[in-house]
Amino acid sequence: MKWFLAINEGSPYFRQYGDMIRVAVLTAARHTHLEPHLLYDGEPCELTQWLEGRGVVIINRRWRLLGEFNRVARECGRTELMGYAGGIFLRMEVPRVCAERGWADEEVLYTDCDIMFMGDPQPLFPDLRGAFFGVGPESDPEDPAHMNSGVMLMRLPALAALDGSFEEFVRIAMADCARYTDQFAYDVYFRHGWRALPPELNWKPYWGENPAARIVHFHGPKPFIRAALEAGMAGTQTQRDMARGAYAHYSEVWESVLRTGGEISN
Repeated sequence: MKWFLAINEGSPYFRQYGDMIRVAVLTAARHTHLEPHLLYDGEPCELTQWLEGRGVVIINRRWRLLGEFNRVARECGRTELMGYAGGIFLRMEVPRVCAERGWADEEVLYTDCDIMFMGDPQPLFPDLRGAFFGVGPESDPEDPAHMNSGVMLMRLPALAALDGSFEEFVRIAMADCARYTDQFAYDVYFRHGWRALPPELNWKPYWGENPAARIVHFHGPKPFIRAALEAGMAGTQTQRDMARGAYAHYSEVWESVLRTGGEISN
């Protein structure tokens, strides 16, 4: 199965998120048979060279609505969103990229950069027939009605059929910059068209340790700020509140993979 990540070179903390991509790729190679692809808005760099050396397909791509989004963000006084939008909305390009390349896959996996594979996710994938995509719960593992778009099992034919309509919805919704994100767009537009994934496919560290978790998603505080958080030198109160449960444990696993290139077992 094809697996997609996305990032734009101009995003804040590009180097640190590059490290998260490295760990995602290393743990995918250890635990899965996924075929990694990176949607990338930027110039070739050390990160893309490293990824290509490990079999990642680099696809140069810019989100089709980026110029319009940046204009609206400036008008709304939310210029801080401009650095992130070029990366987080690139997932919208996945169905179109696959069609352009003649890839006839029924389903592909998309994840944010801040994830780590702890096992093979494919045995837990549900039947998506009749749905557009599958997503796990947001902040409560017992509340699948509130979705998190950090891990998406995409059903490409269904998404491709509504690609133009979804694009127009996003264009109209841009005016709501105060709460507008990629997750908001997918949640609202596809409200009755997505299926719940098991929480083990989008496990949050603040939920505690889970030996059955297949994908750990660093939702909230990222592992690269752990030392600063523990020293009280960084992070918001919300991040400090979320740095509980198994955050330290999973951060240590993440650091070990990054430090050793994935050679040390969990």
